[in-house]
Parts: sequence; structure tokens; C-alpha cells
Amino acid sequence: MTAARPVVGVSCCLRNIAFGDYPPTPHHTAFHKYVDYVVNALDAVPVLLPAVPAAPSAPGGLSALVERLDGLLLTGSPSNVGVRLQGGSFIKTQPLGSADYARDMTTLPLILDCLDSNVPILGICRGMQELNVAFGGDLHQELHAIAGNMDHRSDKQLPYEQRYQPRHTLRLARGSQLEALARAAHLGESDFRVNSLHGQGVSRLGSRVLAQAHAEDGVVEAISVQGHAFALGVQWHIEWMDGSSPLDCAITAAFRAACTDRLRARTE
Repeated sequence: MTAARPVVGVSCCLRNIAFGDYPPTPHHTAFHKYVDYVVNALDAVPVLLPAVPAAPSAPGGLSALVERLDGLLLTGSPSNVGVRLQGGSFIKTQPLGSADYARDMTTLPLILDCLDSNVPILGICRGMQELNVAFGGDLHQELHAIAGNMDHRSDKQLPYEQRYQPRHTLRLARGSQLEALARAAHLGESDFRVNSLHGQGVSRLGSRVLAQAHAEDGVVEAISVQGHAFALGVQWHIEWMDGSSPLDCAITAAFRAACTDRLRARTE
């Protein structure tokens, strides 16, 4: 009998896509690299989570799925997070660039539900920013417009695959969970190189959110949520890992182990 594999939810965006003779029509989408990452790197079963906010007639959104998940992968996206936590509620704001309110209003409550149920979370790029906002944190709209910051956006002149090549170094925060993870994996380097494809970035950490790593210009590159075994966000695109980054491999191994532990606890 085949051993059970963890079930990992993959957050989707709501995008208007034209095809054939159809005009731009809403689609629930996830870039194939995220699904590949779940299947190949995590050895898990991906479940795409549509952007369907809770409605008054069906409160809870996707909360009914949480007990069946062994992990949650919060994907990156060209859209910007357009919601903030104010007075205990998620309120729409107007971000620079494109917004995806359906996704925001789905993933942010889902993050809290998953953490309440001890479901491990890995947030990538936009997903890291969502993790911060879910706990009341805030974001810079344009990192490149702030004096002293490098331009963290991708070079649109390059073929899209080349945009995911390493761009800058990052340093792990001393005493952080990420530093401990790297030490456990016997990684001797204090600096690591990562890719960079984002315009927004953390301006204020949310409640219980801790910085885990910074870029050379001081921009927060990784966060964790205090009090949870695995709730980690990385600003770079780890889903493009090819085995050459020891830090990416260590993070992936830790997330995979956390999902496996959750599966065991859920099914025993």
C-alpha cells in the first residue's frame, strides 16, 4: 500500500484571462512552478484553493478545508496586497499597481484559521506579505522609491526564466528561527544569495511577526510567526529552487517535515 502523502493547499489568484473568442474572464489561477514545488520538492499532494471570500450566507470561506490540510503554500503574484487589518477587520485599501481583493479576503482569514489549527505555512513573495498583513503589519508600496533601497523589482527586459536568477545577498537575523534552521542543516555561510521580483515590502512587522533575514539594504527578506512550529515567509521565489541553494533546500526540508508531522497527527 502506498504511503500517505501530505495534502498542501496552494493559494490561487483571481485574474481576467482572454482565450479563444472569449473576452477577459475571471479565472482562479496558480503559476505552475508552485504546483511543481509541492509535487516535486515537498512530495505532497497539491490542492488549489480558489479565491472565494466568505459570504454572509456561507461564513468561514475555506475554513471547512483547514482540518484536511497538512500545509498551506501562499503563492507569489503580480498583484499587490490591497487589504490591511484595522480594528480587528480586514479593510480594503488601494494599492499601487493591480489589486486582487478576492484573493486577499480569502487568504488572510485562511492564514489565521490554519495557524489556529496548527497547519504549517510557507509564504512566498506576496505570500510573505500576506502573512505579515494578517497579523496587523504594513507594507511599503514601492521599495525602490525609498532612499537607500535597491530596486527589488525584476528586470522586465529579460526572458522570464532569467528573472529568477540570484540578485542580491541576505543575512539571517541572529538568534532567529531561520538561523537555527540553517545551523541544524550545517550551513556555514552567514550570507546567501536570492532572487528578487517584488515592488512591495514590509514596512512594519505585525503582532508576533519576527524578522528572520534582511537584504543588504535592510529590507526584510524573511519572517516567522512567533508561537507556531512552522509559519515562515520568504520574500524570494523559493519555488524556483534547483538544488543549488543550501538555504532553499533547508527551508524546503523543514516545511516538508512539518507537513508530514501534521499528516501524522491528523490521521493517527
